[in-house]
Amino acid sequence: MRDAVFGVLVLLVIIQAVSAVSTQVHVQKYAPDGVTLLAERTVDYRWMEANLPVYGDGTTHYYHQGPVFVDDPEERWNPAEDMNVREKDMGAVKGTDLRDLCELAGGMDPGDRVEIRASDGFVKQFSYENVYDPPLRQGKMVITWYRADEGYVPDYATGMRLVFFADTSTNPWGIHAFGNWDWHESADEEYWYYYIQGGERYPTTTGLSVQTISEIAILQAGPIAEGTPSSGLGPGSLLPVIALVGIGLGIFWRRSN
Repeated sequence: MRDAVFGVLVLLVIIQAVSAVSTQVHVQKYAPDGVTLLAERTVDYRWMEANLPVYGDGTTHYYHQGPVFVDDPEERWNPAEDMNVREKDMGAVKGTDLRDLCELAGGMDPGDRVEIRASDGFVKQFSYENVYDPPLRQGKMVITWYRADEGYVPDYATGMRLVFFADTSTNPWGIHAFGNWDWHESADEEYWYYYIQGGERYPTTTGLSVQTISEIAILQAGPIAEGTPSSGLGPGSLLPVIALVGIGLGIFWRRSN
């Protein structure tokens, strides 16, 4: 019984380790096969703040928009941007433009996608256009490492976090709010995000705000060489998890035998 409890505790430690607040990001660029690594760079938040432009002043708050629970699917987009916005305050944050981080590994070209990976395995993809030429209503895609009421990562509990620095043009309060309709007008349909409840889909931009970001993977567009295996994940993306699980199971096995 004691060994079984120990095994559970080991797995809980593993889960906590792989979902921890991130203080650095590993930027990678892959060939069209999704496997061949072309370039990579790892930087922490201190290096970002000292060497790349900083966005956010630690005073101005930025907001996303949660789901709008109304019956009409069209009204759920809420073009007026006046529902479930101020409740989704991302804080007075500072961070680094995703575009600048991509450039550390060779940058993106039209047709490329970028994959934002959290330490807990959550993944979101975005197009070249939204990273390199975002409309003002969307704003820059900023990897934030500081929040005024929490401080720098790792004290910033959800950092590093993706926050969209939208302008103030749409909402009635004149705040920097990234609304559901902003994303509808800024991104292709394949990148829209929905909260699903009871079989109903509700657009939301809070679901785009990836937390505890640990990896940024540029997925290059283009033909895949014949005979090359294709994968949406880079070769190193799951190695830390596999290693930790292996260590944990090894410890458990030795204690049980």
